[in-house]
Amino acid sequence: MSDAQASVASERQALPSEDRSQGFAIHVQADAGLELKLESLNNSGLSLLAVRPPGQGSPQEAVVWVPDGSVQKLAKKINDFTLDTPHGNPRNAQLVANMKHIERAVLANLWMEADPFPDPDEYRWWELWFDPRTAHGDQVQTLRHVAEAHSWVMAPRSVNIGDFRVAQVAATARDLAAVMATGACPAEIRQPSFVEALLGDQRELQHGFVADLAERLRHPQPGAPTVCLLDTGIHQEHPLLRGALVNAHSEMASEGPEDRRGHGTWMAGVSLFGNGLGNALESREPIVLVHGLESVKILSLSPVDPPRVFGEVTATAMSRVETSSGPPPLARVFAMAVTVPSTARHNGTDGRATLWSTTIDALAVGTDVEARADGVDLVGAPDPQTARLIIVSAGNVVDHPIPAMRGIDGTLSHLALCDTLRIEDPAHAWNVLTVGASTHLVDVPKHRDFAGYRPLATAGELSPFSRTSVAMPEATAIKPDIVLEGGNLLVDAQETHTALHDLVSVMTTGRPIADRVLTSINATSAATAQAARLAALAFAAYPQARPETVRGLLVHEAQWTENMTEGVYARTMRRKMTSGEFARKVLRRYGWGMPTEERVLSSAANAVTMMIQGTLVPFIRGKTSIRLGELNLHQLPWPREQLLELGTAPVQLRVTLSYFIEPNPGRKGVLGTHTYASHRLRFALKAPHQSLAHFENRVAIAAEAENDGITTVAAFESDKNWVVGSDNRNRGSLHADIWHGTATELADCGALAVYPAGGWWKYNNRADRVGTPVNYALLVSLATPEVTADLYTPTAVMLNVPITIEPSARSNGVSIASQLPLEW
Repeated sequence: MSDAQASVASERQALPSEDRSQGFAIHVQADAGLELKLESLNNSGLSLLAVRPPGQGSPQEAVVWVPDGSVQKLAKKINDFTLDTPHGNPRNAQLVANMKHIERAVLANLWMEADPFPDPDEYRWWELWFDPRTAHGDQVQTLRHVAEAHSWVMAPRSVNIGDFRVAQVAATARDLAAVMATGACPAEIRQPSFVEALLGDQRELQHGFVADLAERLRHPQPGAPTVCLLDTGIHQEHPLLRGALVNAHSEMASEGPEDRRGHGTWMAGVSLFGNGLGNALESREPIVLVHGLESVKILSLSPVDPPRVFGEVTATAMSRVETSSGPPPLARVFAMAVTVPSTARHNGTDGRATLWSTTIDALAVGTDVEARADGVDLVGAPDPQTARLIIVSAGNVVDHPIPAMRGIDGTLSHLALCDTLRIEDPAHAWNVLTVGASTHLVDVPKHRDFAGYRPLATAGELSPFSRTSVAMPEATAIKPDIVLEGGNLLVDAQETHTALHDLVSVMTTGRPIADRVLTSINATSAATAQAARLAALAFAAYPQARPETVRGLLVHEAQWTENMTEGVYARTMRRKMTSGEFARKVLRRYGWGMPTEERVLSSAANAVTMMIQGTLVPFIRGKTSIRLGELNLHQLPWPREQLLELGTAPVQLRVTLSYFIEPNPGRKGVLGTHTYASHRLRFALKAPHQSLAHFENRVAIAAEAENDGITTVAAFESDKNWVVGSDNRNRGSLHADIWHGTATELADCGALAVYPAGGWWKYNNRADRVGTPVNYALLVSLATPEVTADLYTPTAVMLNVPITIEPSARSNGVSIASQLPLEW
């Protein structure tokens, strides 16, 4: 310890006094097979900066900040470990136990990426995350001083998010090591994701009738919901887009909002017309639009100099459109089909939070954006009134080499490739709606050049362009959430190569080139634009719906095709695989399937959906500690008599719980104080013949037992009936499941509980967060798939919902709930 302090003191002598550090970082290595006492490394004056979990052949490691005034005290505690307490135990065991090696930290110890630490002489960009506890002054300003002295290049704007400030600098690792003795010593170092030109060209599609359709369009009313595209801009004078475009902006200082690449205009056409532009062109009827378009250019035609990171650009883009002049829309859906492209060395994301994904999670939950000339601040407690619905693409499979699609038996299947390619940053963000691609486009062109060709994917399967989370760690959020049409590929008779074609792509608006105003789009971009349109339609249909409600609604009304669940069920409808295998082979490929406009906007007579917009306080201050606060008990208003009459007929109860968390972006681990989510919510169904009092007590026990450590929560009595099960559905901040049973069993269930689990609001003892209410949306559907019993009418009567001749109106925002404190 004394050697480390002496080394730092020597390096400080060459620095201006205002740039010198007031402490230093140490690297602590655990004994093999043991874990460090992390909480003890984060008190008594010490600050835990980073944690690297154990790997194959490597122990757990931590980096800890030691202020100058704590060095002697820490050294004494370590030395005293060889002495026993009066009770015969080693002194300071909570701090020193399991430590094997302590030394001064170097730059490589702060590297948080899965890839090896870069070559020390490679000139490259670095992303530095600063913990304010390690310095009294402005760490970014100190970094600017140091960068100027060493002639390093820095990105012009930093980002404040949560307790961190993030900046980017270009240098070699050998040179950058100088910051370790300064007031700009980082807590973590990551690989930045800069805004670049990402999009390739697409083939143009010839089509007529645009002028005729433009005359038949009935444009949205002022104040209607909008889809805001964060993309390459938009062709503002396109005849099919002009009347629906509310405003257009650019985050690129040297470029206006006009689309010079085309992708933003392609997205706009699908965001407005969905996958139905061809039908609209061929129709002769008026086309009524109920939502408009907004656009912010975040992608430049050429690389940006100096570079800007995606997190900062995304935050300022949203702030720009939200503070623009003119009346605000009823609701705004942000759509972004832009991801960090994978390379041979980087296969998508491993699920860990990045600056971009954390920024998006903070924006979604309602964190305020303050844009300055030199940075962007995402600070303050989230405001539920300013929560944002953000829809992002899962990322695309760009290349389709035939050998990579060959199975062990020699058959050609794109799933073999898609399952190995992980979703791309920021698609793993918890609070977003992540959209993958499926396809029903299987027609083969009649041109002789395509003789013998067939579609690569069968109808109702995953699109060959869609990435998945099949290869991601089990603990990560399950993505995508839904899939929508993303087009197909054609493969020749000899199965030697694949081909694109407009016939297996989605028609959309184009940037006029040689008088062509129509083109096609495919992959997860097309799917994301369709999802954004569905969300805008939902906001128009349900004006009181909150962002988390519409996100949950699109998932709730999605369905798997037969091809998606092929091989999952036996003839008896019993699942042929475990719930974990089901989550990996179905949910991590297709999410919850494909939603349709019809299902999102209406209920059928034999399948009625109830939407509940609830609020609860997850944590309150007890006499001695922070404890869990409230649970909400929702009585299900299903027609019990009608269900009993159906007897042993199979019924399905589908439940979706959607809420937003406040992110904790650091990579100090995923448990306890350093967990990513501010809070977690869960749902549970009362079992048949279980008393309400026993159910409430059972929920309270489960809420207390589930924390961020390794705990076993006893199963609820009704858990055996769920398709996914609590172990797999409780990932991220959107939980869905389907309960299968008989009508008689369900008639006696009757109640759903929504209750809190752990989160950093609780474990960090945050006085400004404890007692804060959080919003959630609970969607519950009852369906009788094999009988035509009218469940809608008696349910609507119970809820005083007006009855129409053809039941097509969803009961909106109806809740029969009692809010209870959690008693232990």
